[in-house]
Parts: sequence; C-alpha cells; structure tokens
Amino acid sequence: MSDQTTDVRGAVESNDPRWLGDSDVMDAALPAEFQAAMGAFLGEDVETLDGWVDRLRELTGGSIGVAELCHADSETPHRATMNGDTYHFQCFYDAVALASIEDEPVDVRTESPDGDVITARATPNGVEATPVDAVTSFGVAAEASPSGEGLTLGDAYGAICPYVKAFPDRAAYEAWASTVDAETVALPLTDGFPVAGALVE
Repeated sequence: MSDQTTDVRGAVESNDPRWLGDSDVMDAALPAEFQAAMGAFLGEDVETLDGWVDRLRELTGGSIGVAELCHADSETPHRATMNGDTYHFQCFYDAVALASIEDEPVDVRTESPDGDVITARATPNGVEATPVDAVTSFGVAAEASPSGEGLTLGDAYGAICPYVKAFPDRAAYEAWASTVDAETVALPLTDGFPVAGALVE
C-alpha cells in the first residue's frame, strides 16, 4: 500500500522519510539508507545535511568558493545571471550558492529531469522560486566510491551532482526518485537556502 495521500487541492502528501520539508532541514535526521550510502562514500557517518556540508568543506580545506563550483565548459540547462554575466553549471544548486559566495542577487534558471523550467531569484538573504512549490533534491549514487586512494572534491561532485535537481513540485521529485539508482532526499527549494549558506560561510 502506498504511503501517499492526496488532499483536496491535489497536492501529494506522504510520510516518506526522504522528505525534509517539515523540519529544520540542516538538523533533520536523514533516512537510514541515505546515511549508509553517503557515509560509505564520504568515509564517515553523515546523519544530517549539516554533517554532509561539514564533510564537503573538509574536502575544499574550508568554505567553497567560486572556483570550486561545478562550472561547465559549454551551455547547460543550469545557469545563473549576475550583474549581467551568465554562468553555466553542471549542477543547478551552484547557481544558488553563487548568491551566497558573491553576496549579490542571482537569477537562476534550470530544468527538471522531465524538462520543466524552474526559475529563482537568489539573494544573500534567501530564495524566491517559480513555481512556488518547486522542490530541490540532494543525493548520492548507490555504492559510490572514490576514484583513487583518497576522496577528492571531484569524486564528490561526480557522485552527488547528478542527484541535485530541481522539480516543479514534490510529486515530480517522488516520481523521479523512484527511477534512479541513488539515495536521495528532498525539500522545498526555498527551504534549501541554508545549505548553500553553510557551504560558503
């Protein structure tokens, strides 16, 4: 039996442990399967998004700067416009992080795995998304492992970035999550801003 129900507005509700939107996202307990996969990949236990951010910061020797973002050599669906300049990324969330790094407003445009366009205005104080029910996911490839003797930031991006996505709503995320070979979690896109702030502070 499905753990999903639908309210009178047609919105999907569930007790899915992958959904972090009902609590403090940084300190919410991650699902056991996510903890196991991410912990095995990173080489230490990761129980919350706060712990995950701490481990990524260790790989960069501190906060993440513009140089450490997942820049793309050609146009991608994930782009940021700041002060008239456009940046293309391999992962849409880097466009959100750019606002925190540069302390400037950033216009974000990305596409969901199904091709739905999601836009956002990211500022140093938060994010406004269109559609308003937009969702973001974080994840790690199942059975991911470092490419060499030690874990590198490149390894982390390769295992994690493909599962950092934006969706028009929670139902779209849940449909996608059931098809990928990865452990993922999701939360409202607007609630995910503290993750970007923690990565660059």
